[in-house]
Amino acid sequence: MVSFSQLKRLESQAIQAIRTEGSFGRLSSLAGAAKQAQITAASKTPINVHLSFTLPTRLREDAGRQAIERPFHVGCYAVAAADGRDEIAQLSYSVLIGQGAHPSMAVARKFHFDFEPAQFRNVQESKPTFHLQMCGELSEYHQAAGYTEEHIAHMLPSWSQPRVPTQPMSLALVLNWLFIEFGAEVAVKDARLSPRWRSLVRAAEREILKPYYDACSDFLSARANEDESFFAKHIYEER
Repeated sequence: MVSFSQLKRLESQAIQAIRTEGSFGRLSSLAGAAKQAQITAASKTPINVHLSFTLPTRLREDAGRQAIERPFHVGCYAVAAADGRDEIAQLSYSVLIGQGAHPSMAVARKFHFDFEPAQFRNVQESKPTFHLQMCGELSEYHQAAGYTEEHIAHMLPSWSQPRVPTQPMSLALVLNWLFIEFGAEVAVKDARLSPRWRSLVRAAEREILKPYYDACSDFLSARANEDESFFAKHIYEER
């Protein structure tokens, strides 16, 4: 994974692009949320940002032909290593998606992407270093937006398993994925395909995804690992 300072730079650039890139002007609630987000320059200060916005979405399950302005909540929380090293000790990206049009509080999806390095986690509990976990607890941002435990009870938030192995993420990669999944409307497509945003996404892919997949390929190619399970030894980092 990238260093903590590299991650902070990538996240700051993503926020700044959404604030100032003209193509995001038609996604006014997202641009407004980005203007409220703060990422301090101090290298050891945690990253703690939350974007609450709506996207015009049109799903095949929706009745009618009009796009629905569904609420989205995307958060990033990251902490640097306590010993002063420029490493990430904890990293999580949360996503909550409303079922209906804003201001409905019905929750259709809630999950988060975690990065938990082996050296900073409980070795007695097996989990993928990079994983997706369904539901999870409400953050202070969700609570401030009006969500309660009742809104997510149907997703069994107390269940922490199974955790699904996934690739590493950044704020730009999470948002870009959502733009692709829910991007049938012209305003979303225009933002996602703008040259500045595409450049930021490619930079994140080079800095975050390329080293990850290179390491996966190296493990699978090395003769020394022929008798080792890729899932157990590389994905879960079992010792």
